[in-house]
Amino acid sequence: MTRPSEGGYVLTEVLVASAIAAAVIAMAMTGMTGALRAGQRAEAVQTATIEAQNIAARLRAGLPPETTAELYPDWQIAITPVDRPVDPRTGAVMSRANLTHTGYAALSFEIIYLEPGRLNPGGEP
Repeated sequence: MTRPSEGGYVLTEVLVASAIAAAVIAMAMTGMTGALRAGQRAEAVQTATIEAQNIAARLRAGLPPETTAELYPDWQIAITPVDRPVDPRTGAVMSRANLTHTGYAALSFEIIYLEPGRLNPGGEP
């Protein structure tokens, strides 16, 4: 016959320890899931930022905004003139492009670029 004071664990102690371990594992898994989602979101935002840089490069290179918009359907591109005078020699104008990502409403960029005009040597009409 064994006495209660001798070694060994009571079933209640084992169950409490198991419940604590299960709670710690559940919290760790929740944290890992949140970190994974945050990483995926960061990757998507990084990809969208690279796309915005590509759009800006195309607009600055003089490609038509309509063609660029067709290549990037996830972006809304709004072109507006900048309140600055037109260059009298070249006819170049400054334009503002507002880029808004349709998937991430908070992700938007504003780009100001120079659109080439018709070269007019000597300032003649």
